[in-house]
Amino acid sequence: MKPLPLLLASAIFSFTTFGAEESPEDAKIRASIPLGGDFKPNPKVGAFVVVGHGARIITSKDDGKTWKQAFFAAPGADHGPWATKSVAYTNGVFAVPVAWGGPTIYLASDDAVNWRHLTSGATKLPQSNGDPRLMTSFTWGLAGGKGAFVSSGYMTFSATADLGKTFKTFGIWGAFKDDPRGKLSTHHIGAVYCGDASGRFLALGDNRGDSGPKFGHLLASDDLGKTWKWLAPKGLDATTGRGALTSNGKLLVMTDPIAANAWTSADAGETWDGPHATGTERAALSFVNGEFWLCGKKSRASTDGKTWRDLPAAVPDGKIIASDKGTLISIHPSRTNIQRSTDGGKTWQEVFHYVAPDIKGGAQGLSAGAFGLVAP
Repeated sequence: MKPLPLLLASAIFSFTTFGAEESPEDAKIRASIPLGGDFKPNPKVGAFVVVGHGARIITSKDDGKTWKQAFFAAPGADHGPWATKSVAYTNGVFAVPVAWGGPTIYLASDDAVNWRHLTSGATKLPQSNGDPRLMTSFTWGLAGGKGAFVSSGYMTFSATADLGKTFKTFGIWGAFKDDPRGKLSTHHIGAVYCGDASGRFLALGDNRGDSGPKFGHLLASDDLGKTWKWLAPKGLDATTGRGALTSNGKLLVMTDPIAANAWTSADAGETWDGPHATGTERAALSFVNGEFWLCGKKSRASTDGKTWRDLPAAVPDGKIIASDKGTLISIHPSRTNIQRSTDGGKTWQEVFHYVAPDIKGGAQGLSAGAFGLVAP
């Protein structure tokens, strides 16, 4: 028997190792969650949704004044069946991918209170072992736009354009074998929706190769995640850190948190302008009330990604989510609380707190959040 290529062997070993962390009780919890695919979007009431490990989903439907833990499966860490670090929204529905390295599920809700599998079970995806509840393994995150949810992670994308009724997958193993740049080597791929103007989903992954831009690799889909191309973007200088990427619907901003620089793109990732000094390092990137915010030990904001100004000193480190009323919510993977501001970030109040489980292997705070309109 010929030995497996090192990368493929490593991937199989990782999947087997992390998958082994799942207990019979974990499988029982997953099976007890109802299937979806029959959501009834009725986007009338604003809702915040924030998530953390353990499939912890905390929600508010009164502009962040009061909060409820709407779902929690079991204690989890960075690897395993309950790793949770992303949430997406589109057309009245939220979705949350759960697991990294283990059997993966996508949870969803059309009212931010009742959660079930996104999938109807009609499509059995690769590595599902025949279980209709299992989604694409190694899902790093989800992005939502134009009624579609698009997942990204290791070397496979999946997408549903009908809110879980059916799914399509696209594997990038060998998909670009004729590209003159050689083999694509990437990991930790995070997708964003560029906005209705382009309708494009853009994904940024780590650079695991010996050459190329050190911020990572950009991939793009113009058909709601069905197929992807490996971009050769113009104007991006090599840098030393993995970037963060977000969009305001028209303009994309990518940051290098180590070098404290930003790049901007007005054509959905084809060409870029930069680097532009941000004046802050290792800060979380968010889009807040018409501005791009970088929130860290020193927080800065910009309307165009080029010129940055100081934010109030009281702005907490971490991700910021804004409601349609301008209310701000702050979360951080290392914090087990939610902070709220109604004055543009000048003052903050703790509005929710929980006790984290005593588990090693990953911060037990809240790593991602989103705002959207849902059913009452």
